[in-house]
Amino acid sequence: MAASLGNLILGPIGAIAFTAGTFFFSGKKTFNKAGKNFNQQQGVYAIGLIVLAAKLAKSDGVVTSDEIAKFKKIFRIPQSDLKQISAIWRSAAETSEGFEPYAEQLYQTFRRSPQMLEQIILGLFEIGYADHELSSPELKYIKKVSNIFKLDQQTFNRLRNSRSEFVREDPHKVLGVKKTDSIGDIKKAYRALARKNHPDVIRAKGITDTSIIRKAKEKFQLINDAYEQILKTKGSK
Repeated sequence: MAASLGNLILGPIGAIAFTAGTFFFSGKKTFNKAGKNFNQQQGVYAIGLIVLAAKLAKSDGVVTSDEIAKFKKIFRIPQSDLKQISAIWRSAAETSEGFEPYAEQLYQTFRRSPQMLEQIILGLFEIGYADHELSSPELKYIKKVSNIFKLDQQTFNRLRNSRSEFVREDPHKVLGVKKTDSIGDIKKAYRALARKNHPDVIRAKGITDTSIIRKAKEKFQLINDAYEQILKTKGSK
């Protein structure tokens, strides 16, 4: 029997999915007990991210075409799901207010998987920088979401700096380390980040959506590139 994630998911994320009449992940139309839990978690992540991204785009008063285009590019939305996802986006983007319950549901779902929460913050930064400048309201919004996710300031700064241009400018920011740190401390920080952000860890959480896995791979590669660059700078490679 066909079932929509709007019916399967509880809380505010399920409510907005149901209201938008969405049906996610075409082809997964039946759910056994394990499959139902699997798709619930994946659905919470996907729908929650759409809602937070839409409200972020609205936080500085206007949703730009660049922000919408960036969202589509980052998550490679299938044409078959575009109408449903657009309905959720439009509903969420009516106002930037009221994002807290959605962020809280994401935190409660993934509080034991901080790398998933970090992926969401990274996605929000990508959208915020879509027009090449992160506005003050956008930064405050992302910081508030980060606080709900209980991410500390050091992690927040590292995520803000985890963009390709920062690897070229200062790879230390990507790893959240200082230039004066010892090579031993830098290796320790790298290994911790690499373990936490390996794509296999994301898959182990029941996430199979290709766009999410792709972003995890990109982040993992970014961490590796930053580490390699630091090693070369310090003459340790």
